[in-house]
Amino acid sequence: MTKLIEVDKLHEELAGIVGERFVSNRPEELFLYHWDFVTAEEPGKCDFVVMPENTEEVKGIIELANREKMPVVPWISGINIGGVCIPREGGIVVDLRRMNKVLEVNEDDMYAVIEGGITWGDLKGYLLKNHPDLRAGITWSPPGTGVISAYICYGMLDLGMIGGTGAEFINGLEVVLPNGKVVRVGSCMSTDYWYGRQPYPDLAGLFIGWEGTTGIITKAGIKLWPNLPRRDYIVLGKTVDSGIKIFKKLAKAGLGIVDMCFLNFVWLTATQGVRDNENIPSEPEKAGLPDFYGLVTVTGATDKELDAKEETLMKIASEEGEMATRFGDAIGLFAENQIGEFLTYTSVPIQLYTVWDFTRGGGGEWTGGYVSSKHLVDMYYKMRKAAISHGRRPQFYGRAMFGGHYWIGRMNISFSKNDPEEIESVRKCLMDMDEEARKVGSFIRYKPPPWAKARNFEKADPNTLELMQKIKKLIDPNGIMNPGQGL
Repeated sequence: MTKLIEVDKLHEELAGIVGERFVSNRPEELFLYHWDFVTAEEPGKCDFVVMPENTEEVKGIIELANREKMPVVPWISGINIGGVCIPREGGIVVDLRRMNKVLEVNEDDMYAVIEGGITWGDLKGYLLKNHPDLRAGITWSPPGTGVISAYICYGMLDLGMIGGTGAEFINGLEVVLPNGKVVRVGSCMSTDYWYGRQPYPDLAGLFIGWEGTTGIITKAGIKLWPNLPRRDYIVLGKTVDSGIKIFKKLAKAGLGIVDMCFLNFVWLTATQGVRDNENIPSEPEKAGLPDFYGLVTVTGATDKELDAKEETLMKIASEEGEMATRFGDAIGLFAENQIGEFLTYTSVPIQLYTVWDFTRGGGGEWTGGYVSSKHLVDMYYKMRKAAISHGRRPQFYGRAMFGGHYWIGRMNISFSKNDPEEIESVRKCLMDMDEEARKVGSFIRYKPPPWAKARNFEKADPNTLELMQKIKKLIDPNGIMNPGQGL
C-alpha cells in the first residue's frame, strides 16, 4: 500500500464502519499490534487497526478487506505464546476488545453467550457478581487475555479434568466468514438456545484449531458448571516420574476432580537463581526440594463427599511413597530452611506466572503439546535435556485432561525481551526442545507458531492435509484471514 490516496480512502471507509475514533494507521499505535508481547517469535507489521463494537461492524470490515484482498488478523490482548495474532503480511488488525459483554446466562442449561472480545477478567467478574452459583472453565493466563481465543486453540482450563479442552466447552458459534457472511453453528443455528452442538453436523470444527484463518468469531455459547464447595491440595513428589504416576491413578479413580495440574517446582527456584546469580544446582534433586509439585482440587456437595475424596487422594499418594496435604497445611511438608522458597513461589492464591520470571526482562515462551500419558515422563526428560544444553533453566507444567483420556505438557523458558541475542538463543532452544518432544511419537504441538505448525504437518496423512487445504480455500478463496498461520 504505497499510494497516499489509497491509504486515505481506506481510512475513510473504515472510519465509516467503526467511527473515526476506532480506526488508526498512526505508526505509534500500530506499533502496539506488531507482536505478541511476551513471545520470542518475530514481530510483523500491519497497515490499520480497527476496534469494532458489534457483529455488523466486523462484517463491514471483512467485506472491505475481501474486496481489497487485504489480510485481516483478529486480536484481543497480544499475549499468545504461539504468535498467533502477529500480522505477518500487513493488512488490518481487528481489535475485538470493545466486544466484551456477557449477552446471556441460562442457568437451567448452564451456559453463557459471550462476545468475541471478552476476557477472563470480564467473564469471571460478571459471573461472580450476577451468577455466583455457576462458574466457567478458566485458564491460568492473565485476566486481560481472551476467552474465545483460548477455547478455539484447545486451551487447557481449570475444569479440563472433567470437561476437556476449551474446544469441548463450546456449545455454538457466530462467525463472520472471510466473504462477510455471518453464520451460526450449533443449536443456535435454528433456535434461540445455545445449549450444544448436537445433533447437527459439527461445523464448529471449521473454526476450532485453525488459528483465526477461517473467520472472526463474534459470539460463542460456552458451558458453565456448578460452583460447588471445593478443597485444594498439594501433592509433592521427589521426581516427576513418581508425581505423574500418582496423577495417573487419581485420573482413573474418578474422584470428580475439578482440576489436576502439575509442575516441576524446584526449577522455579533455579530460574530465580539465574537472575540473582546464586549458586543453585543444575539438577533438581540436588537443590533439596521435590521436583514434582502437583495441585489437585476436588469438589463436592457435602463435607462427607469431600472427606471421601480426600481419603482416596491421600491413599493414592501414600501408595507411591509420597505425600498429599490440604493447601493451607502444605507448609508443614517443607524443612525449615525450605519454607522461604515455598512461600516465595506459591503465594495464595497461587500465581503460577512464576513459571516465567518476568523480572528478567518480560519474555516467556514455551514448547509443548498434547501427548499420550505413556510418553509424558519421557517427553519431560528429553525437553529438559535439550534446554540444559542451551544453558536454559526450564520449568515444566502440565495437566491431566478429560478424566485422563489425554494429557498436555509444556516447558517454559523466561528471557529478556531487551536482549536480541538472548531472544535468538531462546528461539533455537525452543526449536530443539520441540524436536526432542516429537521423538516420543504421540506429541502434537498446540498453539503452534508457523515453524512448529509446519512440523506438525510433516507426518500428517496427505489426504487429510489435502482436504484441509480445500476447506480453507473454499471458505477463504482470497486468503485474507490471518495469512502466515495457515497450511
